[in-house]
Amino acid sequence: MGLIDEKLKLLPDLPGSYQMLDKEGNIIYVGKAKNLKNRVRSYFHGAHNAKTTKLVSEICDFNYVITASELEAYVLEINLIKEYNPKYNIMLTDDKTYPYVALTNELHPRLIVTRNKRKKGYARYFGPYPNVKAARNTVDLLNRIYPLRKCYNIPNKECLYYHMKQCLAPCINKNNIDYSEYKNKIASFLNGNCDDVIKELSVEMEKASLNMEFEKAIEYRDLINSIKETIAKQKISINDLTSRDYIGVYLDNDDISINIIITRLGNIVQNHQTIINLYDNAVDEVYNYLIQFYDLNVKPKELCIKGIDLPNVEEILGISYQEVKLGKKNELLDMALYNAKFNLENKRNIYKNQVLKKIETIEELGKLLGINTPYRIEAFDNSNLFGEYPVSGMVTYINGKPSPKEFRKYHVKTVEGANDYETMKEVIYRRYLRLTMENSKFPDLIIMDGGAIQVHAAIEVLNSLNLDIPVLGVQKDDHHKATILFYNDELIEIDKNGPIYLLIADISQRVHDYAISFFRSTKAKGFFSSILDNIEGLGNKRKEALLKYFVTIDKIKEASIEELINSGMPKNIAENIYNYFRREE
Repeated sequence: MGLIDEKLKLLPDLPGSYQMLDKEGNIIYVGKAKNLKNRVRSYFHGAHNAKTTKLVSEICDFNYVITASELEAYVLEINLIKEYNPKYNIMLTDDKTYPYVALTNELHPRLIVTRNKRKKGYARYFGPYPNVKAARNTVDLLNRIYPLRKCYNIPNKECLYYHMKQCLAPCINKNNIDYSEYKNKIASFLNGNCDDVIKELSVEMEKASLNMEFEKAIEYRDLINSIKETIAKQKISINDLTSRDYIGVYLDNDDISINIIITRLGNIVQNHQTIINLYDNAVDEVYNYLIQFYDLNVKPKELCIKGIDLPNVEEILGISYQEVKLGKKNELLDMALYNAKFNLENKRNIYKNQVLKKIETIEELGKLLGINTPYRIEAFDNSNLFGEYPVSGMVTYINGKPSPKEFRKYHVKTVEGANDYETMKEVIYRRYLRLTMENSKFPDLIIMDGGAIQVHAAIEVLNSLNLDIPVLGVQKDDHHKATILFYNDELIEIDKNGPIYLLIADISQRVHDYAISFFRSTKAKGFFSSILDNIEGLGNKRKEALLKYFVTIDKIKEASIEELINSGMPKNIAENIYNYFRREE
């Protein structure tokens, strides 16, 4: 903390953005401050919630940039987050954007579905739509009704759309085409005024029917039905058609839940929910999220917010803010706030139930075996091919759930041939001798993916290390499905529909798959290397380069000298490889 203490003394009483760095110098958090001295110092003095404490534990240095105002600090903060993607910051991506229908302002306009706002003046945007399928259905429908350009690049001759009367063919009609009438009708339709279009199509349907053009009449009928289906939206009763977002923010301990009800033309078209971690000031975290959200999505004309007091909304977000306390708008705000609270509580309950179920299961397993609750379980399995490429895998479960960061792989070093007993002894010895030397945490239960042979091998090694850890064996059928448990030289049958069986089966299958996967990669590398061992000038690094580039030995055999050079081989080595396989043939 020496360097940090010295830098804290030099912090200015000015607005700006600060960047927290880890021991490698990577930016792990970006924040903004009205007063840099007060804000940055607060991280290193006083109590914090659990999430901020975790962040602070990784901070080894910090930098900062002074800005002219707090608003500029917000802008800089967002730009730095986009640039460095710090692990403790919210970073919105494309899955947080909603699809819009865009009517382009090109000379020959098109209708397109997009999630990205182009430069100003490129198009007029309508939406958002509940999902991309709804937006595409709308565009397909309008393209059937109105003869706008369909192609991205204008071709040299007319296409099928022209002959179907769904395009005015600017490719052959070089004179100026007036699209204004179509653009007005499309805009009116996309703004929710579909009655005129339905009336026009109904008239055309009746004409076709009177002329006994029944196929055309059916086509008009289907178009009308498509329109009615497309515009089916949830209606709400408010007095105006202003595009407006209703934002409910619910704060509880270390979490902030945000619910955004998006309304366009008096219709609820989308409901967006998210939960973010609270590392900093709640107002700043919410602003951080909303700035990114509206940078990715088309802004409404107005915002209404409940659950948090956000100062300077119009200046920071660039959206008009309306405070409401009565009427339908207030009811929608209450709905947004209720959903924010419900979403957070629901997520916590789901997580809590999952954890409780896992804890209850391992408690039952402990009682079944007569041991303390096995909060930490380590499971082992071996894999080899007739003694070749022997490996072993270990998976770790904590509180009944897999912990992939603590999985381990072992190349078997001292055992010759297919000897499961000696292989298991070697791996168990290496694992628990290391834990003993490092004074690390031991498991509460060891599971062997096998029966008596594997269990006795593990117990023999544990005794030699003066360790008393329960060892459970899982016997399998011909389909590698767990059938019965082996513990203390006794067979234990369990309910195959019960939680203990499901947990044991999950552990057994996971460690088996993990060991098999490691074996396959080891075997592939070993086989690949052995084939290439006799080629002059081909060391391990070049073998790996060939493996990555060609994947299979057959592709290397078929490769030309030029292809071998493209894989990274020097010309003389490429010729050696090429000639070697020709001699073999």
